[in-house]
Amino acid sequence: MQRREFVQRGATLAGGAALLAFAPTEAGAVHASDDQREIAPELASLKLRVADAPAPISESERTQRRDKAQRLMKELGYSAMLIEPGANMQYFSGIEWSRSERLFALILPQSGKGVVVSPAFEQGRAADQVAGRLEIRVWQEDESPEALVASILKDWGVATGKLGVDGSARTFVFNEMARAAPAMQMATAEAITNGCRGIKSAHEIEIMRFANQVTLETYRAAFKTLRAGMTQAELAKNVLDGFAKLGFPGGFALVLFGESSAYPHGLPKPRTLEENQVVLIDGGTSVHGYQSDMTRTVVFGRPAPEAQKVFDIVHEAQRRALAFAGPGKKCGEVDGVARKVITDAGYGPNYRTFTHRLGHGIGMEGHEWPYLVRGSQIVQQPGMTFSDEPGIYQYGKFGIRLEDIMAITENGAEMLTPTQTSLSPMLA
Repeated sequence: MQRREFVQRGATLAGGAALLAFAPTEAGAVHASDDQREIAPELASLKLRVADAPAPISESERTQRRDKAQRLMKELGYSAMLIEPGANMQYFSGIEWSRSERLFALILPQSGKGVVVSPAFEQGRAADQVAGRLEIRVWQEDESPEALVASILKDWGVATGKLGVDGSARTFVFNEMARAAPAMQMATAEAITNGCRGIKSAHEIEIMRFANQVTLETYRAAFKTLRAGMTQAELAKNVLDGFAKLGFPGGFALVLFGESSAYPHGLPKPRTLEENQVVLIDGGTSVHGYQSDMTRTVVFGRPAPEAQKVFDIVHEAQRRALAFAGPGKKCGEVDGVARKVITDAGYGPNYRTFTHRLGHGIGMEGHEWPYLVRGSQIVQQPGMTFSDEPGIYQYGKFGIRLEDIMAITENGAEMLTPTQTSLSPMLA
């Protein structure tokens, strides 16, 4: 399960964390409007940034994506690909659709235009989104949608070929397709979808850069609201209010105070802010469907010498990982560079205090392929984007994590936003 999905289902408290997320629905907009009356005064200076955002992804770009997928299908021996609603469908078609027990899918052949398979009673709504770009084939309530897919494959002359099924598809879709098309070889389509989505275009990176700039601007305003006695939930709400003020409602905010920060996802009890306490915010929002993800850890008051020492080590681990990353480097090696800094400083070995992988891919999903994790042989390529988020967590005391998004370039790697250089809330 992706972290944002967990946040949206889990709804507010995950340990000592205030873990808040709002979906940008009409009902949410009403509540957001009501919340404006109670917005923290420190957020008043935030102005709408919607007009500053890069242009959204165009249909021409999506056509190029489908073309690339078809080239990969030919190279890898796939006859067709089935995509369920979600990030993959949005990536290749721009169609936003919720999953249900009724199959709605994009079927892409090895060559030619794709077909959207839809419940018949949803045809009008599907047509509104497809807008004539793809053929729509429908099935009635007493018919098998998988049988319809099988008939489409037969029409394409690939009834005995290899069907790539969306790696995120539900098990029943895979099983029912195997029954409906027994002569087809069933396989995951991840080699195709990862091969496309894992390499971002310059336009995609531009959107992601802006999304992270919005996040940083929000954090800087939210840190100004810190006060003794405030709850983690209050600070999380301030972050989400900041996103809304800038014109990008939704997203998530994980807030940890004091000892809770030693547990990457918090402790199961509420916390209020005290003087000289560690404050960690991990959150992000979405711009044109692309996610931001950023963690800032500060101290409300005067940092203890140990907190400053740990911050300096984590900052150096993040810096060295960025300096090492680049085309030709293996993802596991990048994790190793950051982990060595922390181990050499006396906080190792292995996962003793740096308890998680260095980072994750990011794009249309907050966590997506590939990952910066020990043992990964995946070779970095220009256009790949990752979180670079080392941390040191000391149970019973505090934790410090720094997280920014880096993009692999032709010559190395770059952060999409300035990194944190101080534990001061005013400089984070």
